[in-house]
Amino acid sequence: MKRFILIPLIFLLGACATGINPKKYNDASVKPESFTICHGYSCTYKTKAGFTEKQWKSVVALFKGNTKDAKAERSKIGKAIAKMEQYTGAKTGTAEDLPMAGAFKESNHQLDCIDETVNTTQYLTMLQEAGLLKHHALAEPTHRGYLIDGRWPHNTAVMQEKEGGALWVVDSFYRANGEEPYIVPRNAWLAGWKPPGANQ
Repeated sequence: MKRFILIPLIFLLGACATGINPKKYNDASVKPESFTICHGYSCTYKTKAGFTEKQWKSVVALFKGNTKDAKAERSKIGKAIAKMEQYTGAKTGTAEDLPMAGAFKESNHQLDCIDETVNTTQYLTMLQEAGLLKHHALAEPTHRGYLIDGRWPHNTAVMQEKEGGALWVVDSFYRANGEEPYIVPRNAWLAGWKPPGANQ
């Protein structure tokens, strides 16, 4: 009987139930002045976006000065992604995106873990291609949970420290639009890490 209950649940969760390749959902080119944002659950909607020259300069400015180590750079990355989300949210309507996402879509501007993973991976790509990342490099997104193992399916963007190879998730799912994403060790995240109060 449980098997018949789980199948429709997995269907409702869409691609959050499996690992993802961002290009499968959004293969548009990624440049600061022109890119496409996913929203509405599993990249159902793709909306054109782009930063003005002034906006992009404000993102770049966050990386000015000597970034002494990887920890300091992660702090700058979090602030940069928050700023990019703020600019993008104002243009695409995704400013109304709330923390997490229910099994049933309530708004076309809400983001699920697929949308967040694809978009955050794009933001990291922009930062990397602009030469702003000195201590990290973009890595493949990661996945945890399959319901049948008692855990809610979830995906997130990932980056890797250049020295030592430590992997860090950059998880925007648990934060509202424009708030700094959680950046935590991938191993801890895979083991079930989530912020206090989160039920997913």
